[in-house]
Amino acid sequence: MLKKPVFVENKHDYSCRKPVGRFTPDGRFLSVKYSRSQQAEWNTEHFSKSYWKDAEVFGEEKSVRGVCKGFSFGSRRRMLDRLNQVSVGADLPDFVTSTLPDNCFDDDVARFGKTAKLHLSVLQKRLARACASSCGFWRIEWKARKSGQHIGKLFPHFHLLVWGLPQRVVSREWGTGVEVFESFVPVRDAQLKFDLLCDHVSAEHKFEKPGASRRFETRRAINYLRSVKRGGFGEGDRQWMSFSDWMAMSWYHVVGTGNLDHFLAGCRVEKLRSWGGVVSYCAKYMTKDDSETFLQDVAFGRSWGIFNRAFIPWAKMIELPLSEDAGIRLRRVMRRYLEHKRGHRVQRHWGMTIYCDVRQFTRFLARPPDDPF
Repeated sequence: MLKKPVFVENKHDYSCRKPVGRFTPDGRFLSVKYSRSQQAEWNTEHFSKSYWKDAEVFGEEKSVRGVCKGFSFGSRRRMLDRLNQVSVGADLPDFVTSTLPDNCFDDDVARFGKTAKLHLSVLQKRLARACASSCGFWRIEWKARKSGQHIGKLFPHFHLLVWGLPQRVVSREWGTGVEVFESFVPVRDAQLKFDLLCDHVSAEHKFEKPGASRRFETRRAINYLRSVKRGGFGEGDRQWMSFSDWMAMSWYHVVGTGNLDHFLAGCRVEKLRSWGGVVSYCAKYMTKDDSETFLQDVAFGRSWGIFNRAFIPWAKMIELPLSEDAGIRLRRVMRRYLEHKRGHRVQRHWGMTIYCDVRQFTRFLARPPDDPF
């Protein structure tokens, strides 16, 4: 009887031959990889499904990709790799958090997740029509509801990093003179009826705190001045809607529940002021894995993605073949750097990827001078 081949890839089946360094001079990505050992290549060639010519004998297909389930460790690693390949010299992005109201609740997590991502897809298309250069990353995260009609139930919400929006100066910090920028969308209020919806909120909604009411009226007055071109707001880029107001209005219309609370608190936009803030928000909100929850077994599709990829300010990726001595030395320095950051010992026997200021490691990637002898 013909036995089915069993192939188990050993994570130590890597050599120290033919090291290759990959890095982004303007980004935060640095990697060193080695070629696989002869034993690993032989095992893959003879026992892997992709090379098994008689796979049909066992009634199986060749190299079929599985269904996306949860936010795995591999997905998290790939997302961090792509985020750190963005140029740090580009304009800083806007961090967006979008939630769903109680009206959208669904007990089926898979169906609920697909419906929520359908809303996100419509929002991305609206943003592309309003500003063709907008681009970025999105991530879906699940959390238990802490208030409302469905306390304790899982609800999805989205985190987005958005690049490519035009910027304008809104104020200057007192004493330092540092300019504070705001992202805007070249869309007038007449297209989205933001002011009419604010009238509806003022007539129907009751604010629990006076401070919330004052902030809303201030926000409404600023948008009204822009729309009617008064007080100097009609000159240049001051007449367009702020990205925060546009997101609140568009997300409210895309979900389409008519819940005024969702319009007021369903979307939050924050302008990041440093690349350290980008890394902090990614670590805190966008890169939490689902390995310890039941969501890792739920097939609701992808947990993260990139939209309008062609406009993202990618850093230039450089790939260099290294000598064996240079590859081992670079890996050793990278391991010590990672141990210093983590505070404990790190073992990497085959290759390593870190996110750092690549300029600190460029001298290890430089070609050594020719031997005069």
